[in-house]
Amino acid sequence: MAHPREGADLSQRFLTNQRLRDPHLPQGAPTSPALSNLVAWRLDRRLAALAQGFGATMTRYADDLAFGGDKQFARTLPFFLPRAAAVVLEEGFRVNHRKTRVMHKNRRQQLCGLVVNQHPNIPRDERDRLRALLFNAAKLGPESQNREGRPDFRRHLEGRISWVRSINPASADRLAALFSRIRWKGAA
Repeated sequence: MAHPREGADLSQRFLTNQRLRDPHLPQGAPTSPALSNLVAWRLDRRLAALAQGFGATMTRYADDLAFGGDKQFARTLPFFLPRAAAVVLEEGFRVNHRKTRVMHKNRRQQLCGLVVNQHPNIPRDERDRLRALLFNAAKLGPESQNREGRPDFRRHLEGRISWVRSINPASADRLAALFSRIRWKGAA
């Protein structure tokens, strides 16, 4: 009989165990957004008040912060950004300066994987890739497009279309029409 650890990558198990020793919250649980909101409640209130004082608005999704304003706000950014960073630090968080961006209205503004200039939308290149995948799955068969070997490729595609629908229903309708042309094995 083989030992339970035989063939296991012990160095990987050691690293995982080391990480799990530190206090942490699991990610991806259904309770994660609610916990995130509770933990960041004071941060949200303070940053929203700071933004309002500068004539701007503040939005947070999980750990991503966005501030929006007009030309006057843009001119005050050198004063606003250090104050916002100080609030973040005072509340026990840290700013990832490598991810900090100033996005002007005449450029593509992307936040949390969505383009947010006029209204939230799927980035065009991502939507085009999904449309091409659906077109090719309808033309060549879904097996030819399941390059990542997803066990339930049909549900995967339905999920991606549903995600698009939550942001842009008209675009999702066009994608769903392509999806309906796919011939699935075992389907009547």
